[in-house]
Formats: sequence, C-alpha cells, structure tokens
Amino acid sequence: MRRIKIKKKTRFLFTLIASFVFFTLVGFFAGRTPVKLAPGETVSARELKKELAKKDFVFINVHTPYEGEIEKTDSFIQFDEMMASEQMLPQDKNTPIVLYCKTGRMSAEALKTLKGMGYTNVRHLDGGMDAWKRVGGNVLDLSKLPDEVLPKEGFVLPVSWGDMGPRLVQLGVIDLTKFEEAVVMTDEQKEILKQGGDIPITINNQNSQFVVDVLWALGLAQKSIVYDEGPLGKEYKNEQGNFASTGGWTLAQGDAVNYLNKFDLIPLTPEQQKRVGEIAKNIYRPCCGNPTWFPDCNHGMAALAAIELLVSKGLSDEEIYKEVLKLNSFWFPDNYLMAATYFARQGTPWDKIDAKEVLGDKYSSGQGAGELYQKVGPLPYGGSAGGSCGA
Repeated sequence: MRRIKIKKKTRFLFTLIASFVFFTLVGFFAGRTPVKLAPGETVSARELKKELAKKDFVFINVHTPYEGEIEKTDSFIQFDEMMASEQMLPQDKNTPIVLYCKTGRMSAEALKTLKGMGYTNVRHLDGGMDAWKRVGGNVLDLSKLPDEVLPKEGFVLPVSWGDMGPRLVQLGVIDLTKFEEAVVMTDEQKEILKQGGDIPITINNQNSQFVVDVLWALGLAQKSIVYDEGPLGKEYKNEQGNFASTGGWTLAQGDAVNYLNKFDLIPLTPEQQKRVGEIAKNIYRPCCGNPTWFPDCNHGMAALAAIELLVSKGLSDEEIYKEVLKLNSFWFPDNYLMAATYFARQGTPWDKIDAKEVLGDKYSSGQGAGELYQKVGPLPYGGSAGGSCGA
C-alpha cells in the first residue's frame, strides 16, 4: 500500500513538472512568433540586390549584437532601440526605409516599431543577412576596421626626431621641468628630448600625447610661410597670443608667443615653404573648422610641423597626406573610425582611400566630422576618445 502511494506521488510530480515545462516552452515560442506583416512590407534578397544598384532608400542594420553588415548600409540602430534613436531616423516619415538583421526576426520587430512611430514606407529584408548570403551577397565585417585604422603597433613615419628635442629644450621652447611634470614619459621619450638621435617618429595609442606635444612645440617655433601669409600673420597678427596653439602652450620658458615663427629648425627653401603652405590649406582636424593653414590649436601646429619635416625629406604630396592621416587618426580616433566605416559601406576599403580627400574639410573639419556622424551614426563596434587641445 505504501508503494502505491509513493508511485502516485511520483507520477503527480512528474506530471506537474512536465506541464510547467510545456507551458514555459509555449510561452517562449509564442514570444518568438513571427510578426505578421502586410503585403509590400518585405523585400527578398534578390530584389534587394537590384534595388541597391540604384539605391533610393535609407538602409539600416538593426541586428544586435553586431555580426556584420551589407554594403551601402546607412546606419546601425539596434532593433529594440528604434524609439530611443529617433534622432537618427529620417525626419520625413514618408522616406523609404529598408531594415535588415541576420534572420529577419529583429528587422520585423523594428518595422513594427517604426510603423507605430508613424513611418509609412518601411520594408525589411526577408530572411536577413542569411538570405542575402544564400543569393551570393557579401557581408562586410567592419569590426576589423579598428585594427586597420589604429593598429596596436601604431605607425612609423619616414622621418626621425634627430636633434629636435635637445634644440627645443635649449632654446626654451620646451621647459624640460614643466614638460616632465605634464607628460609621463618612457625612457626613450626622455632620450628624444635630452639627447636626441636617429629615432624614427612613431605614433600609437600610448605615445600620441607625447608626439602631439613635441610636434606642437616644433610647429610653434619653426619659421613658416603659414605665420607670414596665413591668418596668424595677417587677420590675427595682433592677436597671436589668444589661441589654444599659442597661449595654450604652457610648457615653454616664459610666454609661448615669444617663440612663434622664430627659428630655422627645419631648413626649407622658398619653394618648399610654398609647398608646405599649399598642403596645409588642405589638411583639417575635427576639433575645429580651420585648416592647418590657420593652426589655432595644438593639433594644427603639430600637423604643420609634420608637414614641414616631410617636405624637407622630399616626400611627394600624396605621401605626405598619407603620413599626416596616420597622425590625425591617433589624435582623433573616433572621427577616422567613422570615416573608415563610411567609406567601407560605400565599397572603398581604408587602404584604398584618398588621404587628401579624407583630410579635407568634407570629412576632417569640425563641421565635416559632425555631418559624418549624422551619416554613419554610432559605430557598431564601439569607438575611441579623441585628443584634447591642451598640453
């Protein structure tokens, strides 16, 4: 009799557990039930291929976590953050929009959200990136871009520091005591300032502040056509000390303006000076709207010094733009990761871009950087902080 009761109790517990599991699974898969869509709210992978050839719609990747994207994507917005990211969506709610994810489930959810927000012309890719790959479509993996734009080993420029460090210290452009208090230096960096030597200029995540500071001092003190014929020598001749690049250099002995445009640290012929000026007019930085022709901040003066060094070594204009882009990329990593993302989505890999174009006002000025962000949106793989304009 006791055994029968135990068996009944066991059978009851088993039934109870089985029922719980059954209803839990039913609830789980009910939550995964595909969103019912109206006719015309989907686009097949084959149809999308044709439409991308003459793209006239906003193309949004909504898959999370990031697992790649289709070429010509306009932005990345997580499927469950559409309402929170409304500022990234078209203001005109009749704008054609195509959404996609990996399988189509997330994009269908996002489509439903957008329809609820009042968007009237929204479709999603049926089957997502999986379907896209089945018809031979390529999926870009932009998560590798940081390694291309900002490699861990950094870049080695085709110029060395030489005796610039000791000369800047000797002339008072760099007060060594102040510099050591402001910048934590490695033994090699101390050697660059104190002894000099045939040490190549390298830039990476660890030394970007040191590089910008020493080049800043060099750009400040070097005699340049930029200070004779540019805005600092013309429109602002009587206000030269009022800029971040001059008044902001606090690591000199005395007033930084006393060293502006004073020394022939980099011997340049008049023809070379002219080249410096022409190149400087086409190199911008995202912290402001001015070209290096008007170096009103530290990055501008540092870029000027880099141009002067590279011109003195006989590099071509194309080579100089490429080398300065390497510096700018580590000084403003977020901006150039955005630029690399933008170009990759248009089908141009980072190693094939035109450095002069990227350094121009369209992509590298403060306004250009802002417009670039509006086009690209948040980076799907995260970003890095940019440099400041202080020593």
